[in-house]
Amino acid sequence: MIARLGGMAILVLIGHAYSEADLGTYFQLLAMVGLAVTATQAGSGPLLVRLAQNAAFGQAIHVVATRCLIAGFASILIVTTTSVPLAQYWPLILIPFAAALSPDWMIAAKTRFSRLGTIAVIGQACGIMVAVWASLSHSDLALYLIVPAVSLASLALATAFAFELSPSHSTNAEPARRSGVFGLIGFTLLAGFLPNLDFILLGTDNDPLFLAQRVFLFCAGLIAAIASTLFAKNEVGQIRDIWLLAPMALISGLLLFLPDRLANLFYASPSDDLITILQLGAAWPVLMAFIARQILILQELSTVKWLGWGCLALMIITALVMPTSELAPDIMKLIALRLACLALILLACQKVATRRQVMA
Repeated sequence: MIARLGGMAILVLIGHAYSEADLGTYFQLLAMVGLAVTATQAGSGPLLVRLAQNAAFGQAIHVVATRCLIAGFASILIVTTTSVPLAQYWPLILIPFAAALSPDWMIAAKTRFSRLGTIAVIGQACGIMVAVWASLSHSDLALYLIVPAVSLASLALATAFAFELSPSHSTNAEPARRSGVFGLIGFTLLAGFLPNLDFILLGTDNDPLFLAQRVFLFCAGLIAAIASTLFAKNEVGQIRDIWLLAPMALISGLLLFLPDRLANLFYASPSDDLITILQLGAAWPVLMAFIARQILILQELSTVKWLGWGCLALMIITALVMPTSELAPDIMKLIALRLACLALILLACQKVATRRQVMA
């Protein structure tokens, strides 16, 4: 929640200082970097938590080394595929490397969430300070330094906290089976790619859509933080569902009934298209929360180890082959529809997996 509130404050600061065109380009690049970060982490966050809880640090080092290699390839891909000059956005390239190296998984494995809270506070404070500089100076460099400032500050603090001498409060966890690891990585990649995937593949160069996405990403970040905490603590049942669904239901209500007020909160002169997109995307937070719920249920079941990978491939292939509109509201409707279909697929697969377990 701390990190999401900090992100909201940053969005308000820059949203009232830069034009829609400048912010559209910036947010589109951030979305690409978001995909790069997801690829960099390679679905390994929950796996690293389990490895740390089982004291398998040798395997964990190999995973982190792999993450660094992927960060390099992802950064090269961004540089070679975007038309924006590298001199303008080079600070963003630091973010995948910070994500690859961050040992925050060691802190989560010990369930020392107060330390993660401290990292969030200081990291967001650094980002807000740079955002204030950007809002006052209208500097492109300051704008593109905001998120790297958060990432680098968080990396430094996570490193300090992960290796400090302190009592361990690790949650007991069963050793991860090899068959389960494959499914865990697939589902984690699916959860990581979803917030950015459709916007990148279906809404290229659509400024209002990417401005709206920043609001939706507030929800996605909060869902990811809650899901990570629930995973580390092995929470199940009604507590898990309440934590995931209740906050997103509230935000969905605000998007549905007060989209204009939310748009004016974050941006100086929101267009009608932006307000319409926010309203049409009101179901997005609830759908993402429900998908996160299904992933938490399914991701450590060896019987569905291919499901996460299959759903990710399905989302990418269908996005590439289906005809799409150039109108941002139509794209938002399509994005919501695709998430609803994915939620139904995951629910159906959960029912089948549960039935097989009962029969076995």
